[in-house]
Amino acid sequence: MISDFQSPDKLIFNMKHKIANFISVIGHPLLTIPLFVSVVMFGFEDFGKASFISLLIIGCIFVPIILWMFFKSRNGSYTNFDVSDRNQRKSVFVFIIPFMLVVTAILFFTRQSQNLCLSVLCATILIIFSQVLNLFIKSSLHVSLNIYLSFLVMPINFAVGILIFILTGFIGWSRIELGRHTLKEVLTGAGAGLIISLLMLQLEGKLF
Repeated sequence: MISDFQSPDKLIFNMKHKIANFISVIGHPLLTIPLFVSVVMFGFEDFGKASFISLLIIGCIFVPIILWMFFKSRNGSYTNFDVSDRNQRKSVFVFIIPFMLVVTAILFFTRQSQNLCLSVLCATILIIFSQVLNLFIKSSLHVSLNIYLSFLVMPINFAVGILIFILTGFIGWSRIELGRHTLKEVLTGAGAGLIISLLMLQLEGKLF
């Protein structure tokens, strides 16, 4: 009879892995950023405008990338939904950047608020910057995009923005714990997110 007994070290490892997986899932940018867009748009804008902006950003950026990553991971083109392989990740950037450029152009063309236009523009710059970094290192998009998100939230609610910034540290830990990134890759993602966040605040006149 095979014993189901697990050593304390094994139990701790399994528990840490489950916690890390949970944090990684709820901290996925494909979840956190659309949620932020919906809350802010429908919380501060009239229904018509909120619907238009949400449909534009979520429907034209996040829905296509979710479907792309889902089908690519299902057919074996990607090792997993997170696209943890650096070479596989190249096609993700090639796929999503045109969508982001088009959405950014529409926002400027339809004369949406300056903060909204600049926020989406800088998010596009962050993805392009990450694509360049990917030539050398697989920076963590979980970390870079959630740091960027925290800076988007701070002008609206500083305490919540700081909380998201702190929680991003746990997201970085989860990515390392799951073996999806190294510490260097997480720190590179953090640096990229911080640089573009400061650029956004500077362009919006909120930094100095």
